[in-house]
Amino acid sequence: MKKSIGWIAVWILTLSVLPIIGHPGSSALANCEQIDPLTVLPDDEVCPGWVRSGEAMAAYTLEQLMEIINGAAGLFEQYGFVAAAFQNYAGEVAGNPTEMTLSVFNQGTAENAEDLYNDPESGLGDPIGDWGGSGEARVRVAFGVVTFQFWEECFFASIVVISGGEQAVPHARCIAEAVVSLIQGATPTTAHSWGSIKADFQ
Repeated sequence: MKKSIGWIAVWILTLSVLPIIGHPGSSALANCEQIDPLTVLPDDEVCPGWVRSGEAMAAYTLEQLMEIINGAAGLFEQYGFVAAAFQNYAGEVAGNPTEMTLSVFNQGTAENAEDLYNDPESGLGDPIGDWGGSGEARVRVAFGVVTFQFWEECFFASIVVISGGEQAVPHARCIAEAVVSLIQGATPTTAHSWGSIKADFQ
């Protein structure tokens, strides 16, 4: 009897592990809702010349999200909001100093992230045909401001470069690709542990 229980335990463990080791990067996908968005913010100089400006901010409840983005929080709630992180970066475009803002939203599932991306309320832009992520990406340049958006696994992200026009697009894309790489290699953590690493609100 003990032997059969042991085999049952091994069988259950095997079934629980198989979906995770199915393909490279799938461990993050299998537990994507457990990835703290603070852990997918690129460090200084990941993209040459761009460094973090100020402290990152994080939101783990809808109330915290509303403190940061006010009325826009409802859109993210509609598509399964779990958590979000925000970081400003300082750099130069064509020799001119400028700022970049990265916003990363964990929406719980890939379906939620894709649906949010496809909602016109989240943004518009031209698709990036040679995008290397598993999701989609788009870019919009208007009045010199670049908005680069994408979804990857359960994440939706938006990058805004406040000046530089078309010349700023490669800079925004570099940060976007860095985020995708961090998402694909992220280690899921339990939600209750996020409180120990989240930034203080200003």
